[in-house]
Amino acid sequence: MTEAAQRLLDDALELSHDERAALALRLSESLDRPPDEGAEAAWPRLISRRVQEVQAGTAKLVSAEEAISKAHSRGLNGGRAKPRVDR
Repeated sequence: MTEAAQRLLDDALELSHDERAALALRLSESLDRPPDEGAEAAWPRLISRRVQEVQAGTAKLVSAEEAISKAHSRGLNGGRAKPRVDR
């Protein structure tokens, strides 16, 4: 994070709860992009290919715990606590 971004964050954290929520919403909205037109059509093909890989035994399968752990180690949990995985 740049120094300017850190200063903005520090200032934002001093705002009231409602002001921070409004700011977070506006920032989140600024990240929205138009949907990738080819993405929707690609999902069925991707799912089909992965199912075939699993059935053929060529896919590398991992447990839910391992997948969640990898996501957390890559920072893909959005800053939330680790979810509990029940068996």
